[in-house]
Amino acid sequence: MLPVLFKIGNFPVHSFGVVMVIAFFAALMLIRSRAGRYGLTPTQVSDVSFWTLIGGVLGARAMFIIQELPYYLKNTDELFSLQFKGLTSFGGLFVGAAVVAVWARRNNVPFRTIGDLFAPGFLLGHIIGRVGCLLNGCCFGGACPPSTPWGIHVEGSNLLHHPAQIYDSLMNLAALGFLLWFERRKNHAVGQVAGLMFVLHGLARFIYEFWRAGTVAQVARGEASSTYWGSLPITQAQAVAIGMMVFGAFLLALYARRGPVQQELRAA
Repeated sequence: MLPVLFKIGNFPVHSFGVVMVIAFFAALMLIRSRAGRYGLTPTQVSDVSFWTLIGGVLGARAMFIIQELPYYLKNTDELFSLQFKGLTSFGGLFVGAAVVAVWARRNNVPFRTIGDLFAPGFLLGHIIGRVGCLLNGCCFGGACPPSTPWGIHVEGSNLLHHPAQIYDSLMNLAALGFLLWFERRKNHAVGQVAGLMFVLHGLARFIYEFWRAGTVAQVARGEASSTYWGSLPITQAQAVAIGMMVFGAFLLALYARRGPVQQELRAA
């Protein structure tokens, strides 16, 4: 854990924020490098990416507040903290996607086209972003055996914990590799890359939550960074992840009826 990298006077520079900036620009570089094959210019990509970043951060913060509403009703002074302590990736993804949809409509760009363009960039940003979670000490896994060589210490616990943030990064890295391989195939349709991203990212998040929540006993002792949804054997995030996978599968099936990507992009 290294929540604060250094201080400029009395102002702390948080590792999470620095890593998020790196994640954004890495994702932007990947998206810009692929813009031409989807009929967009790098300038257009930078424009929509900027607004997506703003919307994504606000969405991530808003969903976190909703999830932790009882706490924030008692601590209203923390609602508008400039340090943005508390974000959730689902909120960033959903609101960011909505911003992209609005931009695409205003600029007469098919949403599924820009969805395919942005899909690998989102995964890359998420992969890097989880490193920020590790440094920040949030989103960690449940307790692991003391002999686990890669176990980590987290604030407030004397136990070793699974570095679930890195597990999530590795799963999404595998998903990114598979997505880029799928994109190079000539017989997929526009929109299916985005659909596959939803399936793979949702699956990774579903698995990741088992590490975060740990066992019921670990949750009760405060040794986990996620909790189960009431009496159900899944977390709220896993329920959302299931919905994401279903939505992605729907997109894959829907766009499978269309022609190959090369034929469709030429027609556009």
